[in-house]
Amino acid sequence: MLLMLVPLTSWAEDPETEPVHWAYASFLGTGWYKLDNSQQVYVLRIPPRWNYRESSIDDTGARQLGIEFHFPLTFGLHKLEDVGDFVDFDNIGTVSFDPGVEIEYPVSERWHLRAYGHLGWGKAHDSDESAWIYDAGLKSRYAFNRGKLDWAIVNEIFVAGYDGNKEASDKLTGMLAGLDFSYPIGSLGRDVFKLKWDIAYRWYENDPLFQRYATKPVSIEDEWEIGVAIARQDGPIKIWFLDFEHLGLIYRFNSDGSFRAVTVNFRSPFTR
Repeated sequence: MLLMLVPLTSWAEDPETEPVHWAYASFLGTGWYKLDNSQQVYVLRIPPRWNYRESSIDDTGARQLGIEFHFPLTFGLHKLEDVGDFVDFDNIGTVSFDPGVEIEYPVSERWHLRAYGHLGWGKAHDSDESAWIYDAGLKSRYAFNRGKLDWAIVNEIFVAGYDGNKEASDKLTGMLAGLDFSYPIGSLGRDVFKLKWDIAYRWYENDPLFQRYATKPVSIEDEWEIGVAIARQDGPIKIWFLDFEHLGLIYRFNSDGSFRAVTVNFRSPFTR
């Protein structure tokens, strides 16, 4: 289970204006988003995962599908300055639950495909607005090795959207292309640690991501991300009862500089 905190800052001058529909909160991910000096909206995303089995391919070419189930629960909060803000029911503006499944297919030892899909429902606490929420996509990862350096080419096509009871449906589509890297940096006790970093470019076909509900629309046509993290060589990082693929941060921005974000990095672009 991972706890994800997302402050979203809009470019809207009217504090009552939503910068982006709340149904996209789970899809947008973890972090601090900024387009202008305005209202902040906090999102707490709790996405437990059940890894039913790992994908594999043996020497004879026999393949086993990897299957992972997701159960993300997302809360939209008016403020989050201490623990009391979360337990205060009046502070919770929206809640959504969009379970899903990811299936990984090993084309070869180097090349893996990962298809995913989520479908769920959410509701605004202070109104009778609700929406069906969905996202789906296909990821590809082709791995290379150069001495101690492991790196891979990662690609993705995706679609996300919602169907609300109070307004028309909306849909977001696009694709991603990127590189991720891993290099051992030393040991601590029995654990060997490695530095992981990635760079990726995401293009939005219909760029409505931060446009809907804005009094000063800013069209986000693309997005760059640079991520850095620390990971264990053999297995996840364990903190209490939580397992993390790695721990780090991602800096995100678009080409014209109108969008910036700092997000928490718990998983690689292929499994995120």
